[in-house]
Amino acid sequence: MAALQALHTQVLDVMRSELAGAIAAVPSDIHGARKRCKKLRAMLRLLREPLGTRYAPLNRSIRDAARALSGQRDDDVMAVLCRQLHKDAPELAWSDLPAALPAMDASTTGFDDARALLHSVDEQLADEGLPALTPEDLAAGLRNGYRRARKRWRRALQNPKDAAPLHEWRKEVKYHMHHCQLLTPLWPALKAQRKALDDLAEGLGDHHDRFMLEQRIRNLGDGAKAEHAQRLDQLRREQEWLAKRALRQAETLFALSPGAWWHRHTH
Repeated sequence: MAALQALHTQVLDVMRSELAGAIAAVPSDIHGARKRCKKLRAMLRLLREPLGTRYAPLNRSIRDAARALSGQRDDDVMAVLCRQLHKDAPELAWSDLPAALPAMDASTTGFDDARALLHSVDEQLADEGLPALTPEDLAAGLRNGYRRARKRWRRALQNPKDAAPLHEWRKEVKYHMHHCQLLTPLWPALKAQRKALDDLAEGLGDHHDRFMLEQRIRNLGDGAKAEHAQRLDQLRREQEWLAKRALRQAETLFALSPGAWWHRHTH
């Protein structure tokens, strides 16, 4: 990204490219479409102040599009996770588990809804563009993203065994990671931060996937606790380890105040 060229034009081009990719990925690559939606929402967060009242409806449309695709994505992730778990503990027959889990709703209506929502966002951006942006606008969004991720980390520290604050922290980590990725051409020192955030987000994602699988098993009914006791025990142990690892990583990533962090990575 050339710092002196019209930033709003460059960012708009990236956003419309991500939208086109997300639309094209439905329904053949639901995971890829949802990843693009997350990146788009991160970009909107970066531009929240310049967008003003336009931010909320744009963000809501992309969020709802991703939710419309969540059922198929969750089933796919659970199947992949069970294959991974089976490699480590074949004696628990993890590969047999997906057949016992009820499928999530993944109707073609959801696909159509997602495409329609994403098309509406693309049309809005084509008609209205983006407000004129300066490096200062992007810097403010970057600092705010770091601040939110740091705040969520502190909340997660209060109860490491609670999956909910860890999941909320993970979302902010991913937003901040995308911000760093987008803005590395302006501030090259962000490259190392992005790589570290990517590793952190992956670990938190692994934690969340295991938590979701645990809940799917428990939702099978009261008898599931006894039938799947060993599987549930393995999932809890792995979640505990992943949470501890992530919180240790954050001690370095989020140790500085937002102001000090900004100065270190951009000066």
